[in-house]
Amino acid sequence: MQSGNLDASDHELIGRIYEAAAIPSLWGGKGVLDLLAQAGECTDAALFAVDSKGLNGWSSNERCVEKMQIYIRDNWVARNPYIESAERRARFDEPRFVLDTEVMPAEEMARHPYYLNFMKPHGVYWHTGTNIISPTGDTLKISVHRSFDSGPLRKEVAMRLTALRPHIARAALLTARLRFEQVRAAVEAFDVIGLPTAAVRRGRLAMANRGFEKLLPRVVQDRHSRLTFSQVAADACWRKILEGPSDRGGTFPIAAIDEHPTMVVHVLPIVGASRDIFNVADMLLVITSAAEDVGVDPRIMEGLFDLTAAEAAIARDLTLGKTINEIADLRGVANGTVRSQVRSIFEKTGTHRQVDLVRLLTGVRTVLALKAGLDHMSGLNDEPGSRKEKK
Repeated sequence: MQSGNLDASDHELIGRIYEAAAIPSLWGGKGVLDLLAQAGECTDAALFAVDSKGLNGWSSNERCVEKMQIYIRDNWVARNPYIESAERRARFDEPRFVLDTEVMPAEEMARHPYYLNFMKPHGVYWHTGTNIISPTGDTLKISVHRSFDSGPLRKEVAMRLTALRPHIARAALLTARLRFEQVRAAVEAFDVIGLPTAAVRRGRLAMANRGFEKLLPRVVQDRHSRLTFSQVAADACWRKILEGPSDRGGTFPIAAIDEHPTMVVHVLPIVGASRDIFNVADMLLVITSAAEDVGVDPRIMEGLFDLTAAEAAIARDLTLGKTINEIADLRGVANGTVRSQVRSIFEKTGTHRQVDLVRLLTGVRTVLALKAGLDHMSGLNDEPGSRKEKK
């Protein structure tokens, strides 16, 4: 094989890289990163996603998992000598795999605490790596490693990996696009059913539907640091959720003012986003309003509560705030007829007052709306392209 050219095994690896574009879990374990390590005459391989705030996620081959856990836990990333200067950081932005010794002399490596206390004891001393800018704005850092006793990597190894680099970059682009389309479908699904919804990544607004955009900037502000709420109490609740575990959601109110009625914010975490190197959002914010037309389809009310068609229609009128007299006039029936049907509605739904019925059906609408949106989110919680028929 000539330096920098691809052989048959490399073409097979390229196929695996594009397969991982559709199923990102195939990067780790014994997947693509393991094959990249082998192609680089190494034993370990790691993939980081970082932005200006720090680490967003990582993956590694099976051999490197425990080492990576220690690396993250003990914050060795902050002691990495390759980020000590802008000049060194810039070297890995070159569109190729860069050898460690091109950036840091072997003599300096031999006496640096980073190498003495982590890289050498864990068998990941010599390495070559590259940076790839992801469409999400993250920098993807890919590197392959081997032990001190194995000796420095040859230049030809870096050239071979450089020949694979364009395919890795395209795979990252494809994965990010798939993730983006899945999140957009979920956000737009909520728009269809009239619920303002936004996708959020690390507290920042990633995308929003038209309903949510109407709340900007009176109710919500899209700031550089994070999404914020105008009301102090609501923003405090939101900040508390952001500071908690990423896989936990929550609900908090936005008090009514002259400009808008009482609203409730539902925070829906996207399962697995915290572990997804290519994620474009880690949660959805869905906002419901007490003043919304609850708009539950009468046919759904018939099925849920065993209402007659007439009772379901009257129940909808009640949730819209109409009085018995107004309903009677609208339907062209006597007040007594409507009262009788209202009593039947209360009995079947287990409510006793009009306000209780409104609350019940508002809850039904919210549940139905969330289910509709979550159906579109199912692709976010599963690997794209990985759905299989259950036997």
